[in-house]
Amino acid sequence: MSSRRRYLVVAERSDHSVLKEAPLLAPEDYLEGRNVEAVSQDLTIINLCRSYEYLSRGYYISLLADARRQKVVPNLQMVEEITNPYTYFTALRNSGLETIDFTVVRGRHVLPKVIVPADAKDETAREPGPPMMSEGGVQGPVRYRHVGQPYEEVTTCFGRTLDARFRKHCAEVFKVFPFPLLKIRFYREDNRWKVGQVFPLAVNRVRPAELELLNQELSTGKLFDASLAVRESPYCIAVLMDESDAFAPSDEDTFQKLKRAGERHGVLIEPLSKDDFRILAEYNALFLRTVTGMDHYSFLFAQRAKSLGVPVIDDPQTTVRCSNKVYLHEIFHRAGLATPRTLTISRTTPLSEAEALGYPLIVKQPDGTFSAAVKKAVDASELKKLTRDMFKRSPLLTLQEFRPTEFDWRIGVLDGAVLYACKYYMAKGHWQIVRERRGGGRRYGKVEAVPIDGAPEQVRSLALEAAALIGDGLYGVDIKETELGPVIIEINDNPDIWVGEEDAVEGDRLYDAIVHAFLRRLHDVGLRREVST
Repeated sequence: MSSRRRYLVVAERSDHSVLKEAPLLAPEDYLEGRNVEAVSQDLTIINLCRSYEYLSRGYYISLLADARRQKVVPNLQMVEEITNPYTYFTALRNSGLETIDFTVVRGRHVLPKVIVPADAKDETAREPGPPMMSEGGVQGPVRYRHVGQPYEEVTTCFGRTLDARFRKHCAEVFKVFPFPLLKIRFYREDNRWKVGQVFPLAVNRVRPAELELLNQELSTGKLFDASLAVRESPYCIAVLMDESDAFAPSDEDTFQKLKRAGERHGVLIEPLSKDDFRILAEYNALFLRTVTGMDHYSFLFAQRAKSLGVPVIDDPQTTVRCSNKVYLHEIFHRAGLATPRTLTISRTTPLSEAEALGYPLIVKQPDGTFSAAVKKAVDASELKKLTRDMFKRSPLLTLQEFRPTEFDWRIGVLDGAVLYACKYYMAKGHWQIVRERRGGGRRYGKVEAVPIDGAPEQVRSLALEAAALIGDGLYGVDIKETELGPVIIEINDNPDIWVGEEDAVEGDRLYDAIVHAFLRRLHDVGLRREVST
């Protein structure tokens, strides 16, 4: 780390006693942001939480550090990629490291030839059992049997290890996956040590000698974070679709419009399904027209495209950022954008702070999708019931004052420009644009497209300013007009584009703009490759 930057170690309180000579903060103190030091931009965060699992406190540390424009080790991209065996095996091999063999099954799952199961009694411990080797093939169920294959487990502290045999290997792994603590399993094959599994290690699972090494690294002040280099055509763009999904953002009619736009610009547009993961590398770009989410197969497609150096709209980082309402609130607040009064709460937040927003209150699950993750509490009793249920899934929730309007503005943004403008009306007799019916099914409010310049200039400006905080992808920015001016509600990645609705005014211009956006990205990729060669 540069001597000009300060660093802060975020670790469980129970681990503070073994971490010496380092500025320390507990996860809850960092997450709540009450400490002025915790939100300073000229800070590097060393995230030593015991788990980086999705929606854990360690996950939120890296997520909010990104929102606060801080450097963080590990960053969120690393957290995402190290949990996906296909991604991390590919990344390690692309960096020149030898790994054990693995098989890709059904385009989504990786089955390493050799595994060492974790101790199921403690997920954070990741203690190994005896090694097992796969038998059987892709066509049938894959089974593992115990084998006597030799392996070594090595602990690394910022890429350094006490085991002289693996110092070079560990330094190279750290360049690809810069985690403060890693455990790496090496297998002896063909008279060479090959990387098998790589996973983060908790401070309470580190031996005394390795703790001393960790403290040495923390005390030097020479820590640094690394990022993956861009990993590496008439053009062919794949459109990932699933018409069987009731929540899909587009359908076959939209695809045909895109295909015709591609023909106008000399670009081939082809459909892709969830079963086509293996052939993704044959395409020059990927356009997601399925539901997105961290736990959805579309995220694997986006990660794979990114690892191939293939332009993808939207990229994995966009999905991570837009799918978490805590993150969005943080960046809106830091940018000074107008929003309804909003509060991020934990289990320890006093009820009086929440009630200061006034009833009714909107309660939001941070990573929830669609209206099902957004509820309304009309009093303290209902608020307690809703938060009790939602806290089972997330350590943080978002509360927002209720600002009823006849419609929300949906401003489509692509590459920093307005793509379309629509009014999304509330469902009849309901406070949201979608109303769940008792017997199943949904009732939607009307969608009214308007000319771009027909949307108020303040609304358009707010949408562009908000979208710029996420990136230059395709976003649907939701804004309400109030007596005090427009306020932003949220930013959606992968927004709806339906024939006769979002495109009703802009028509072919909308689809041409999407194709142009891909052509610009493909041009940039071509220039990067020319420079690298």
